[in-house]
Amino acid sequence: MHKFIVNLTNKDLALIDDAKLECFLVDAGATDAAEIVKRVHAIRKLVLISGENACEKCNIWQADGVLIDLSKSEHLAKEVNFARKQIGEKALGIISRNRRHESMLISEAEPDFVAFKAWNQGIEQVKELVSWYNEMFLIQSAVVLQEEISQKNAFDCDIVICTAENYKKF
Repeated sequence: MHKFIVNLTNKDLALIDDAKLECFLVDAGATDAAEIVKRVHAIRKLVLISGENACEKCNIWQADGVLIDLSKSEHLAKEVNFARKQIGEKALGIISRNRRHESMLISEAEPDFVAFKAWNQGIEQVKELVSWYNEMFLIQSAVVLQEEISQKNAFDCDIVICTAENYKKF
């Protein structure tokens, strides 16, 4: 059974009462992000911050960690290490390119989890990559759904990261 991290917006706040959800993702650039973090923490659930200035906002808002997208980065290990220094022992998730080499480089820097983006087109390649990754590394794997995926339980991953709309369809 997957754990879910739902990208939470103000319009989806009702999901914080869902007993199956323990962690939420909030975009640092959202105008109501600080308030969402407070509301989630008030009921003792976890919040990760994503987007621009995620590490800085994570510390300011006392969030539980970050999800950093390094899928376009050329300096993976350096950026993972920099993020770790900024947030300390808080949770660190990294979105990797959907390639083995990049996921290995990121994993060597020891984030808490490595995430792969998934679309319906190319789903078989992502499934194969996640399965390979899980055989090679002890670090948790995640899939970030970029759209509604027709194969709901297609991935052998620890975490599924999705929008509130996608979560409601699981």
